[in-house]
Amino acid sequence: MNLQHIIVYILAAVTLSTSIIYFILAYNEYTSLIEFAAEGLESEIPELQIEIALFAGSGIIYLGLVGWILVKKLKSVLPYPILIVISIILIITYAASRTVGVPIIGVEFYIGKFDMITKVLQGIIVAMSGYLVYRIMANRSKQEETIKRRT
Repeated sequence: MNLQHIIVYILAAVTLSTSIIYFILAYNEYTSLIEFAAEGLESEIPELQIEIALFAGSGIIYLGLVGWILVKKLKSVLPYPILIVISIILIITYAASRTVGVPIIGVEFYIGKFDMITKVLQGIIVAMSGYLVYRIMANRSKQEETIKRRT
């Protein structure tokens, strides 16, 4: 097993961890939604519904990408740029939600441990995926060059 294969498995583990954290966040928001609904705080419900959808959707997408990574490993470059784009979008959305605000949710002031953990993990996902894109493309170039020399 070479270094790239090890990185694929580490990336899958990091992505799976991020997915699990997003499911935990979705559950926590759902619990808050139930509590607010029971107390009659209807004004908070739309924001919580959007956060639940965002967190659950992110968890599902990351989970699907884990499966794709484990099936394709180094045979396809496609899952890695997708991971990069999704992770960067989520990092930017988080930064916007803490600074300028995002529609419906507005500006959030709370920064929790899960928030920081997911952003660190997403940074790792971006870095590792970028490395794998580079290595896969470099290996393809080498293979194409070798084929050209043989012919």
